[in-house]
Amino acid sequence: MMGRPVNFVISIAVLAVAGLATYLVATLRADETADSTSDAAASSFYTVKGDVIEATDSAAAAAGVRVEKVALSDAPMTLTLTAKSGLNMETVTHVSPQFAGKVVDIGVGLGDRVIGPEDGPPTKLCVIESNDLAQDKANWLQALIQVRIDEESLKRTQELYRANVLAEKFLVDAESTLMKDQSAQEAARQQLLIFGLKDNEIDAIRKEAFLEAENVKAGSQPSAGKPVKSTDQIRRERMGYVISAPRSGVVAEKLVAGGEVAIPGNNLFTVADTKTLWVWGDVYERDLSRVKVGQPIKVYFASEWRDAKPYRECKVDWISPVLDPTTHAVKIRGLIDNSDGRLLSDMYGTMIITVSEGKNSLLLPADAIVHEENIAHPERENEAFVFVEAASGMGKAEFRKTPVKVEPLEVGFGASQASASAGSAARNTGNQAQPSGLVRIAEGVRPGDMVVVSGTVGLLNEMKEQANSKQPASATEPAQTPGKP
Repeated sequence: MMGRPVNFVISIAVLAVAGLATYLVATLRADETADSTSDAAASSFYTVKGDVIEATDSAAAAAGVRVEKVALSDAPMTLTLTAKSGLNMETVTHVSPQFAGKVVDIGVGLGDRVIGPEDGPPTKLCVIESNDLAQDKANWLQALIQVRIDEESLKRTQELYRANVLAEKFLVDAESTLMKDQSAQEAARQQLLIFGLKDNEIDAIRKEAFLEAENVKAGSQPSAGKPVKSTDQIRRERMGYVISAPRSGVVAEKLVAGGEVAIPGNNLFTVADTKTLWVWGDVYERDLSRVKVGQPIKVYFASEWRDAKPYRECKVDWISPVLDPTTHAVKIRGLIDNSDGRLLSDMYGTMIITVSEGKNSLLLPADAIVHEENIAHPERENEAFVFVEAASGMGKAEFRKTPVKVEPLEVGFGASQASASAGSAARNTGNQAQPSGLVRIAEGVRPGDMVVVSGTVGLLNEMKEQANSKQPASATEPAQTPGKP
């Protein structure tokens, strides 16, 4: 009696389990049917044949696919570098003393503008008291006096020779002595010219010597009607010589103070003509082949970014033949006009070089390019493609995946891109160095082609999904051993 209820309960449990299994199987089959229905619906919107994908107009619109005709246009390629201004060393003169002495008078300061001999009376830079100059002046006076003595001696010898008192030999000796001392006088005069003295200043030495002699005769008391000038003052003036500005420009360096000893070869002043300045840039090795002498440059300085024309134009006029071992960059240089005097040396800015004119270029938006890893050819890493409309009509359009060779319009920032100064200058000059959003197509498409410029990623993903769905199960699932789950 007790066995019958137990069997009844077991039967009910078995029936329940069987019913649950039937429900689960039915549910799985329904899901598979829905998936296959969805795949079938998707495949009805897109059809992939090799490198061509066909899409209905409604599917293309839903995916945001938009096409544009490729046209030729001019688009220069540029390279952006950090710029730094510097003195034009071809218009810079370093002023050094030719003879040692003490600096007693300085007439200019750092940054002062000076006038050179080509524009008027030159500006006095400083005065140096030199014993060497005093000695050379004394040598010239001594040679001058000796010539006067020789001339008087020759005159007396000529008179005695004509009176047959002296033989011809004495006349020849007197003439030879005069010629020798005249040569010594000329050499002493040339030595004074080396100091920078003019002819009138050399003549003034003789007058000062006569005045000094008169003072000595008068017991250092000036004669009536003569200017008051002491013997000590005359001697000090004889020791001093003026160093004048060799060219018009700006005192870029002042390396001396009053009372210091000036030594030949030491730079006292640097005078620079700042009507033109050099502008420097550093080019990385990777970009060196793009840069050529004569290419146009636009230079933006932070101090001029508010101007109506916020840049200065020049050209590449020199490329260094050596590589900087520290930065692994090559120096390039241009010459900019600074006739307004607004730019200073060592200012930072942004230099944009047009490395290619880009005549008749094919331009596309960067979003039109898709990149795909080439598994069959790993060396062709990250290949670029576009979708070109091959046909359209009857509510559908075909797009062919076409490989292209892409070149940027802007090569990018050069060797000094990490410079904080360059970053500041680039920000202050607006968007001059920012990407334009366009790329140049060197190979792959032709003018007039209709190219997808929006929705390219969706087309590429659809091609990949359909390609994966067509692969056999053995290619996507691990092999199973017969008889084992």
